[in-house]
Amino acid sequence: MSVKHNNKTLIGITGSIGSGKSTVLAMFGELGAETISSDSIARSFTEPNSPVIKELVSIFGESILDSEGAPSRTKIAESAFSDKSKLNALNNLLHPLIRKTFLEFLNSREPGSIIAWEVPLLFETDAYSLCDFTVTVAVNPEVAFERVMGRGGMTKEDFQRRNLAQMELAKKKSLSDFVVTNDNQREELKEQIEIIYSEIKQRIQK
Repeated sequence: MSVKHNNKTLIGITGSIGSGKSTVLAMFGELGAETISSDSIARSFTEPNSPVIKELVSIFGESILDSEGAPSRTKIAESAFSDKSKLNALNNLLHPLIRKTFLEFLNSREPGSIIAWEVPLLFETDAYSLCDFTVTVAVNPEVAFERVMGRGGMTKEDFQRRNLAQMELAKKKSLSDFVVTNDNQREELKEQIEIIYSEIKQRIQK
C-alpha cells in the first residue's frame, strides 16, 4: 500500500473534455474503489448557495448571475474560456477550495482504501504528485465533440477553446502510468479498467 496517504492508494484519472472521465471513475467505483470528482466539488462552489459568490462576481461581473442572484455555470465557463486572465483567476480561486475538500475526503478514508480521483487538470497542477497511479482516458476528438454536443449547450468553438486550455493529450498520455481508449463500446472500456484495477491491486500487495 502507499506510504503517501497512511496506507491508502490514490488513482488519479484525467483526459480531455468528452473523453469519458466520469464513466471511468464510476467503473473504478464498481470494482471497489472509493470515488471522488474534482468537477463535482467545483460545481458545489458555483451553485446558488456558493460560499464564494462575491469572489466570482469580482472576477466575472454581475452578468454571471441569474434573476435570483445565483451564479450561472454556463456563463462562467463562457467567460473563463474566452479570457485567459479570467480563467486563471477562476482556477486560483477554486483550486485551493477543491484541494481542501478533496484532502478532507482522503483523510477520512480507512487505511487500505483504494481511492479513484477524477481530475481534469491532473498534470497541469501538482495533483499528480499526490497520486500513486495515474490514468489518462484517450478519445478521438470527433467522438469527444459528439459526446459533448449530446449533453447540449456547447459550440465547437467552445469545445476547442476548452481543449486548448488543457495540456495536449499526447503529453498527458506520456506522463501517465496507464492509458485507456474510450472510442469504442462501453464493454471494451470496462475490460480495460478491470485489467488496470487488477494490476494496481497486484502492485500494492507486493
